[in-house]
Amino acid sequence: MLLTFTDWQVETMMNKLIKTFGGRKSFMFLVTLTAVCTLSAFNKASTEVLGLIDTLYLVYAGANVAAKKKENKTNEQ
Repeated sequence: MLLTFTDWQVETMMNKLIKTFGGRKSFMFLVTLTAVCTLSAFNKASTEVLGLIDTLYLVYAGANVAAKKKENKTNEQ
């Protein structure tokens, strides 16, 4: 039997999963850590791949922080 999910069900499951892990940034950190550990376990963790994963995570987290600072400036005015 093949399980099928609607968009709403997938969105609900993802929201619950993200809340369980403490938010979007915490969830992304754990996904990044899992990816790095998996690559290391299978001896596929080259410097370039690890650098790319690290950079992508930092860009995601940095963009999130920059957006919040911009929101705070508009609220103060």
